[in-house]
Amino acid sequence: MHILSAVTFSGGSPTSSAELITLRNRDGLIAQFTDYGARWVSMWTPDCDGNLSDIVLGFDTIDGYLTASERYHGAIVGRVCGRISNARFRIGEQEYLLASNDVYGTPVRNHLHGGIDAFHNRYWKFHTYISSSGEEAVEFTNNSQSGEEGYPGNLQVRVTYLLKNDNTLRMECEATTDRPTPVNLTNHAFFNLQSASGPAERKNVLSHSLTLNASAIIECDGELIPTGRLLPVNGTLLDSRLPCTIASSLVEEHSQIQKDKGFSLAYALDTKETDELNFAARLSDNLSGRTLEIYTNQPSIQVYNGYFMDGTDIGKNKTPYYSSAGIAIETQGYPDASNQPAFPSILIDETKKYRHITEYRFPRD
Repeated sequence: MHILSAVTFSGGSPTSSAELITLRNRDGLIAQFTDYGARWVSMWTPDCDGNLSDIVLGFDTIDGYLTASERYHGAIVGRVCGRISNARFRIGEQEYLLASNDVYGTPVRNHLHGGIDAFHNRYWKFHTYISSSGEEAVEFTNNSQSGEEGYPGNLQVRVTYLLKNDNTLRMECEATTDRPTPVNLTNHAFFNLQSASGPAERKNVLSHSLTLNASAIIECDGELIPTGRLLPVNGTLLDSRLPCTIASSLVEEHSQIQKDKGFSLAYALDTKETDELNFAARLSDNLSGRTLEIYTNQPSIQVYNGYFMDGTDIGKNKTPYYSSAGIAIETQGYPDASNQPAFPSILIDETKKYRHITEYRFPRD
């Protein structure tokens, strides 16, 4: 079992070093994070035989994250995750121009995941603490100045990861501002629930079973920009309300799926008005016996099977990451909501705080 350490997580030069934070609970689960991007870098959970294995894709050193083709492994993504059409939006009569950094589509013209030097590419301040119930936590903070990547308003962001003794990792994201600005944060971890100790042992996630609490998908065009329409999933390959393997979603051509390759799909969750978190997704693997359940207060979820991965990135245990090496399940607000008046607003101002809570639950049985 190779758990990352502060020594192995350093890079090859003084400029490529990062802090590594390790949380443990009384059941032996281990979650690790780094200040570079407030990233979730590993999650050690037991299989059906009680053997611990890391289920989060990533790298053994910070250099891996700095040079990866897939730049968002485990990172907090913002100020606004996903794509913003034409790299611009309006608040009232004022138009704001953002960085055009999305390489998907021709020409490069859309805004992706907060921009170039966005939250995933920043070193966050942090401190660790023990909660009142005796559970380990880490809190990351980041101050984003007005005008960064084109966004208005000074933004103070806090992200807390709490590893609970009931085998839940709770993520809470909060943000405040001094003027109206859009905020939509997510964590971009890729999960693979199979056990592995080397590159020949871990397979892809195509045999994983996925359940989503969503009866509609947010339709997107060829550049993965929402059209503004919600499409019912009933009777289509997009319907994951009952458990289905990831492979089964790729067997036929669909406007929102690339056959035999992959998908990046935004679902409108079926939520209830409640003080409790809503069930969003369940991922399970029969071989390892592991299950991941996701609960959130967010209205949407993005699922992406990493079909852009081509083996160039060499991850943990010298594992090359190809398409479907893992799956990202990202709780968030509706994508491109700043340009879609019918979507739930992601604007906050000096009187309204942003608060995103997601729990990643790992049932014992």
